[in-house]
Amino acid sequence: MISKVNTLKDASLTTMANIAQASAQWLLLIIIVKQFNDLILGQLVLTLSIVTPIFLLFSFKLRTLVVTDYHNERYFEQYLHARFFAQTIAVILLVLLSPWLLSNVYASIISSVIFFKIGDGTSELCYSYLHKQQQYKQAALSQTTRSIFTITLLLAASLISNDIHFTFFTWAITTVVFSIIDVYTVKKTIADKEHRSFILWSTCQHKEAIFASLVIYKKYWPISVSILFSAMFVYIPNYTLEYFHGTQSVGHFAAISYFLVAGGILIHSLSQAVTPKLSHLFHQRKFQAFMKTTQLLMLTGAGIGLIGLVFAHFIGEWLLTIIYNQTIALLTDELKLIIIASMIRYSYTFLGSALNALKCFNRQAFVYGSGSLALLISCLFLVPTMGTIGAAIAMIIACGVEMLIMCVTFFVQWKKINQPKAHS
Repeated sequence: MISKVNTLKDASLTTMANIAQASAQWLLLIIIVKQFNDLILGQLVLTLSIVTPIFLLFSFKLRTLVVTDYHNERYFEQYLHARFFAQTIAVILLVLLSPWLLSNVYASIISSVIFFKIGDGTSELCYSYLHKQQQYKQAALSQTTRSIFTITLLLAASLISNDIHFTFFTWAITTVVFSIIDVYTVKKTIADKEHRSFILWSTCQHKEAIFASLVIYKKYWPISVSILFSAMFVYIPNYTLEYFHGTQSVGHFAAISYFLVAGGILIHSLSQAVTPKLSHLFHQRKFQAFMKTTQLLMLTGAGIGLIGLVFAHFIGEWLLTIIYNQTIALLTDELKLIIIASMIRYSYTFLGSALNALKCFNRQAFVYGSGSLALLISCLFLVPTMGTIGAAIAMIIACGVEMLIMCVTFFVQWKKINQPKAHS
């Protein structure tokens, strides 16, 4: 009972922190719509659609590796070095690709998004270490404080200046500053929990650290492919809308798609809180409790999606008008379809969390790769003639494909794990 209460408390803290962070990102979208124009919104979304997948490809899902490193196989500093090393490669690649892929986007938008991703990726890894050490309150406090400062500074920037470049730089620099603070917080936690010094600088000075990072990349590269494919669920519709209907259409669709992200915050937060719990249950060989927890989480995910659908049906148009404008409010039907897709996606996301707890990271690449392929094919067929409605329907089709393959993948893996137990 105490364990369940603690899990609920940890999930609540993480959820509130993630809601605060998402509010800061959402405020940026609202400021752009209200104070600037749809073209700027489209440029931001298009930049995120290019930059985010590249950073995800080089992320190797180190956050999950930190949380599930049950036996402390590596120091946190090695994971942080691996993140910095990979981010450097990602930045170099983006510098080379931006003149080709983002030629019509302001350089300030591109550079701000890159700096934001560097800072956010560093903070994410720090939060993961704090979660592993059961320091959920400290992680939530840091994340919430960063979000409050970001919201305050964005509002101040929008009031004192009509300069979009200043607004974007404010958003990015705030994230970088707080990432440095988060590293310092982890440094103190390491001294307190592991009774040792923080050795990031000495780690970075040794050539062996580079080889150790390369070993992580070699072992876990399918995770990067998996997380990249998973992210393409949001970005493939943007690419096809940009190609067939223009940048403004991308901005409109992304604005309503952010409601999927808002619901995903609850799912992501709960997943962050329960993955260490699932990992513990598995290593303690409490298989029945492991399965019951996974099933309950799947029902919770579907329930969150259903609640979102009810809200979209009754107040969707009014909400879009208040938050954005009347043009985006015309996409209420698209909003409902996107939430139906999210209802499916939220449920099987926790099967992915269960696979992570089993350290079956590589299995999910095929799941999300198949979903991305289904989404791309559906978008190519539906978006040219149906526009944003076609993109939303394509998302439902892709979620159905991923749900089916994820279920099969999980139960095949679960059967393999339980075979030795059955034989004994």
